[in-house]
Amino acid sequence: MPPERSITKEDVIDEESEGLAPQDVELALKNVSNLFGGGEPHTPFHSDSIRGPAPGNRASRGRTRVDSSARPPEFAHRPDKNKKADVDYRNFSVHGISEPLLRQRLESKVVSQDTVDRVKSDFAPHDHLSSEELASLEEMVKAAHKLHVNKDDKGAEAIYQQVLDADPVHYECLTNLAKIAYGRGDFGRAKELFERAIVVKPHFDKTVYHLAVVLFDMRDFERSQNLFNEVVQGFTGETDGRAEKCDTHTYHNAVAMLGLIHQQVHGDHEKAGILYHTVLTKNPDHVLTLDHKASLLVWRNEREEAAKVHKRVCTLDPNHTKKVCPYLDSLFPQQSELFHPVVSLPERLEQNSDAFDHGAQKKSWANHPWRSLCKKMSRLCKSGGPPPSNHDSSSPTVSQRNMAN
Repeated sequence: MPPERSITKEDVIDEESEGLAPQDVELALKNVSNLFGGGEPHTPFHSDSIRGPAPGNRASRGRTRVDSSARPPEFAHRPDKNKKADVDYRNFSVHGISEPLLRQRLESKVVSQDTVDRVKSDFAPHDHLSSEELASLEEMVKAAHKLHVNKDDKGAEAIYQQVLDADPVHYECLTNLAKIAYGRGDFGRAKELFERAIVVKPHFDKTVYHLAVVLFDMRDFERSQNLFNEVVQGFTGETDGRAEKCDTHTYHNAVAMLGLIHQQVHGDHEKAGILYHTVLTKNPDHVLTLDHKASLLVWRNEREEAAKVHKRVCTLDPNHTKKVCPYLDSLFPQQSELFHPVVSLPERLEQNSDAFDHGAQKKSWANHPWRSLCKKMSRLCKSGGPPPSNHDSSSPTVSQRNMAN
């Protein structure tokens, strides 16, 4: 049995460098030394370099030489956005806002993260108000309510805005200003104010309904439908029940608006009829549903029945003629001949160029009526008719002379 001997550097090179050039082996050993050793130039080979550096020696482990840009992207350190959002929710909970409900409103896209951040910053001036200042603002809100009830929207809006400037998270001011803006057709401002109000009190489903109506009038039908569905599900108990469900009348309005979306946007008249039937079974005199049903009957070519239903709507709501009416819209759709595009005169002349050219050949088209009358009078005079008048168009008339005198 031959005597044992220690492994030398030359043995490793002879065994592992078969088919490799000496400089390649040298470079490989240098790389191994940089990874497991201290990164020094090639040193004599020791068995300790295979086992690794001594524990506790950070520099010898070579960690300071690792290039972080070479790491896969999934190992890169990134801030946890969800963790930051949790902190934001906890900040809202300090002001009595339900963290789960606010998270739910964000996930269902009732409000956006930008709106949440806006309201979060609006709490700063609110927190600096004293109890006396808050009581004074409440008195101003009561005065604005009286003006609003008496239909003095301009006066009420001025007071509401004063209160909102001092306390940007006042819920009543946000919602009432939104209603006033919606009444005058400022849908963009109404949308912004309703969204801020929902962040302040996310448990009110009725505010979600108001926002859905504004979005419908802005023709954002997809988001409007989602919000109407959320109101309906909150009333029927299909959600977790954390929100304060709306009243029955608002629930019926939401179902009627969903039916109108299915009817006008999706063209699903069968689904719309089912939704209208659901409401009228519980409340046969629901005005909004009856009006929408009348428009559906027109689409089904049941015009006589539609007219009867609409007459009933006008009886139940005398002010209905001042409101938007889907029944009348269905009678005069946009593709009707009554809404033909207006054609300018030059375009009409170009479209009838032959007729125009034929008529332009007649001198009577270019002659002024006064010139034609003068020619007729001159012909009468030459033929022995009555003598021409000496009246000069430039000379003043009898009445003008009397005015001058």
